Amino acid sequence: MHLSRTELQTIAELAKGNTSISSVAEALNKSEKHIYRVVQKLEEKDLAALSAGKIVPKKSTLMVRMTLILDSYPNLIPVLADSGIPILISLLEAKTVNEITEEADVKKSTAYTFLKKALKISLVKKDGERYVLNEKLWGDVADLLREIRDIERLLDPRVPHNSVIYYRDRDEVIYSNKYGGDSGEKTGFSVFEKEGIKLLLPTTYYYYSDKEPEKELTREEIFRHALYVAEKEPSVRHFIFLALYYCKYEEELKDVKHEIVENLKLVLQGKRIRGYPALEEIKEKAEMYGIEIKGDGIEIKEGE
Repeated sequence: MHLSRTELQTIAELAKGNTSISSVAEALNKSEKHIYRVVQKLEEKDLAALSAGKIVPKKSTLMVRMTLILDSYPNLIPVLADSGIPILISLLEAKTVNEITEEADVKKSTAYTFLKKALKISLVKKDGERYVLNEKLWGDVADLLREIRDIERLLDPRVPHNSVIYYRDRDEVIYSNKYGGDSGEKTGFSVFEKEGIKLLLPTTYYYYSDKEPEKELTREEIFRHALYVAEKEPSVRHFIFLALYYCKYEEELKDVKHEIVENLKLVLQGKRIRGYPALEEIKEKAEMYGIEIKGDGIEIKEGE
């Protein structure tokens, strides 16, 4: 969710009881026409509506949290504005600057400018090369950000209603829907069968791109999409099939860097990791698909 400074200022005015276009315009030194356009944008984001010349905040926990925070901490407005909320959502878990730019879909210069402002008010703290939201001081902001994240994971105009969203940026979205994907192309675990790894699924995973709607996905892209699913829905079953796919196409997937992949490599060396399958479980499943695992290496049987 991106909110402009004026949108945030308007929400802060609503918290004070200023609900008319004219009173908000006067308080913010803006034209009524400008505020009217701002309210239209807030309405599109399901945060407020216009009724008989009055701005009516939506009765939702999200809007309640937002008005309380902006009323209590007006100095947060320039920090939250524009890319601030997406960057802060990415910082609910510690990240490097490169990871922030990728997840929040911002330029590195934008990330550095934001971090400078956020560090100054202790909204963010630094841990080595990583940055993370300072929840000890800003717990109410963390609650707001998690609510926004949860809502965004459920809603995206590019995908069908009732979809579960695993990853998205301005160009693409990875999601699942048990009723069909409309314009999306199958990806992730749903296309493992084409590669000889058949599994029964209660839902179907899809990829949709605004830029390349009929793009031919590479094995690396398919694997990455499956990783997005496993990130949100970690399970021994998902990890087993990721291990099989990785083993079968290791040469094509060797450049994929991900915590799940690194843990699976350790499992394939015989190490035990909590929440992951044992090597014996992977070997047992591998036999069904003609994939032979020997020690810390793998070998595809001839003719498979």
